[in-house]
Amino acid sequence: MHVPDVHCHLDQLPDPDRAVHEAAAAGVAPVWAVGMRAESSARVLELRARHPGRVLAAVGLHPSEIPTLDAAALERELQFVHTHLEVADALGEVGLDYKDAPDDVQRARQRTALLLQLDWAAEFRKPVNVHCRRAERDILEVCGAFARRTGLGVNLHWFTHSAKLARRAAELGLFISPGPSILHDAAQAEVARAVAGEFLLLETDSPVEFGGAPAAPAWAASVAVKLAAVRGESFEDLAGRLQANLQRYRSGAGGAAV
Repeated sequence: MHVPDVHCHLDQLPDPDRAVHEAAAAGVAPVWAVGMRAESSARVLELRARHPGRVLAAVGLHPSEIPTLDAAALERELQFVHTHLEVADALGEVGLDYKDAPDDVQRARQRTALLLQLDWAAEFRKPVNVHCRRAERDILEVCGAFARRTGLGVNLHWFTHSAKLARRAAELGLFISPGPSILHDAAQAEVARAVAGEFLLLETDSPVEFGGAPAAPAWAASVAVKLAAVRGESFEDLAGRLQANLQRYRSGAGGAAV
């Protein structure tokens, strides 16, 4: 049984092609590569072309990039997303990051960019991969409204802040993908246990470091083993659930609130 890695920065790995092959050998497929700006989005589209069926590609403008951009550069970045989203598999990585946007002006720029990109996702019927830091209330409001309005899948990447927030995400029909932090952090593992089964996905966020080593997509297999253990189910049942949820996320059948 294969498990998916629904969020990684495949283009940032030293040897992305080798990472894809190692992931497949470990039982991890597909690998969903996300972009952060035009350059990285272009690279993940190229990686998908080299690994059809094994790599999926998301294009988007990461919120942490927005405070670094002047008006002209921001317009160019957003135009790239609009031009390429139709041929991508998803919009992402997009969202809100109030740590990197500490003032109201920059937070407003992030929100405006997010809403615009979500409009394009609705236009092209694409699921969305979402980043959130220190903006939980706002992201749940925006993404819940988007999912309700469009019926499209929304994944809150690494949204293991609290069991209460995980339950609220499920009420809104939003997916959550725990990652390698559950291998080392008991509190995050406990939140992962609380994620509603209908809205559970899994990721590595490669190449972010955990335990002193950069993550790789193949790590999704180890994360799945841990996740199955903390949730009290077999690996086979969890793998089947993850693949079924991935198909619902991709197809726009996110599901009604539970």
